Amino acid sequence: MTGIKKGEEGTKNMEWKRKIAMMLLIVIACSGNVVHAFAAEDINNEVPYRTYTYNKWGNATPTPNGYLPQKSILGTSIGVGDFLEPQDMFYCSARQEIYIVDTGNKRIIVTDKEFQLIKVIEELIWEGNPYPLQKPTGIFVTEEGTIYITDQDNKEILICNQDGILLNKYGKPVSNLIEEDFVYKPSKIVVDDFGKIYVQSFGVYQGLIYLKPDGTFVKFFGANKVEMTMKRVIQKLWKTILSDKASSNMQSFNPIEYGNVFIAADGFIYATAAASENNSKLIAKLNPLGVDIIPFSRTVWYSNASFADISVDEEGTITVVDAKTGRIYQCDKNGQLMFAFGGIGEQLGLFKMPTSIIEVEDKLYVLDSEKKDITQFGLTGFGEKVRSAISLYNRGLYEESIKPWEDVIRLNANFLLAYTGVGKAYYQLEEFETAMKYYKLANDRGNYSIAFKEHSLEVMRSNFGLILAAIIILSVIYKGSMHFLKKRRNRKGERV
Repeated sequence: MTGIKKGEEGTKNMEWKRKIAMMLLIVIACSGNVVHAFAAEDINNEVPYRTYTYNKWGNATPTPNGYLPQKSILGTSIGVGDFLEPQDMFYCSARQEIYIVDTGNKRIIVTDKEFQLIKVIEELIWEGNPYPLQKPTGIFVTEEGTIYITDQDNKEILICNQDGILLNKYGKPVSNLIEEDFVYKPSKIVVDDFGKIYVQSFGVYQGLIYLKPDGTFVKFFGANKVEMTMKRVIQKLWKTILSDKASSNMQSFNPIEYGNVFIAADGFIYATAAASENNSKLIAKLNPLGVDIIPFSRTVWYSNASFADISVDEEGTITVVDAKTGRIYQCDKNGQLMFAFGGIGEQLGLFKMPTSIIEVEDKLYVLDSEKKDITQFGLTGFGEKVRSAISLYNRGLYEESIKPWEDVIRLNANFLLAYTGVGKAYYQLEEFETAMKYYKLANDRGNYSIAFKEHSLEVMRSNFGLILAAIIILSVIYKGSMHFLKKRRNRKGERV
């Protein structure tokens, strides 16, 4: 009986051990499910695209999704019927209103930020008479609600209030810099806080058209440079050899025409090039003098792109949409890619002819002229961590920004921006050696050199006493040695 009891006790102990082991497995599985659930949100197999970034060797690598498509917004869902060749959107954050340029239907649709219809502007009123829109293609709205519309068929910039009353209209600018036979086709427009107007017009290679608030032409603003490709270098050599008549028949060198324009909260104007042979300058950041101060010129991620539109948020994060590939690219203010996603297709999240992109709080909206819809994208948990880290750093909360960056690294070890972000945070905290470590992981040579210089100075300052003592000792040894050698030479001279 005793042996049986001992056997039963042993069996019970084994059962308890099994139960404990099962409980541990359940806990581990649950914690794994939490991670899996987070990853499943960000790497959704049902999304018709793969989000990627670039590693330190310049190779595209998959990354958790920063944005996921949430829904398609049609004109019918807004209550205005189908869109027809829509060309532009604008979000007025001060009024929390979205303006949609429905070009083919010759109207402007105004909604709140949830796309609830506010009104439709189909014709304006000029001196008491109807003034219909012909081909609106671009729009800008001030904080006070003044609306600026570029109308290609009217060949005018139309300025109206919220009731559609025309306050002014400006036709073709007058200047000896503009040829008389020039066909004016204003396409996109932005207005600064002082009422100065910047217009992108088809066929203008000299830059943006810069107008005073009263419509008077000032100058061409921010002319893009001529790209000296190998083809153009050869053409230039031929022009020096051939006669004047023959060289005049050769293709001339024109600067790159701008395709779209955006004015950021800090007043800087961002413009995208309509086309580029070698993609050397597709994005420009123009200061008040019209000088391009973008901190990057050519990046691997926008090879062969043709950007339809650009948006820049208060953190300096740049988002562009490529008309050729349908991809959306988002990078930080230094041009380091965060996310690339989207593509060409019919499914939700893909496009056929994207024409405009806006950012409303944490959502992106892309207008498609062929699909006749607006696609809404929302941030994922991964995307929120990236944006949160950038925001914390920009607000001077350097130590607080490290944690979300470390979370990003745990989810994607190839996300170079995270290593740079951690490195910058440690640099601001004056932990230069740690900053160097993360800059090295990011292959960020520029910032590594700066941190190395500061670290070297710090080492010198902290060991100044030892360094000074070593210098004094070496000086004494050197002088003693020289004195000894001199005496020795003198003795040899006396012997001789």
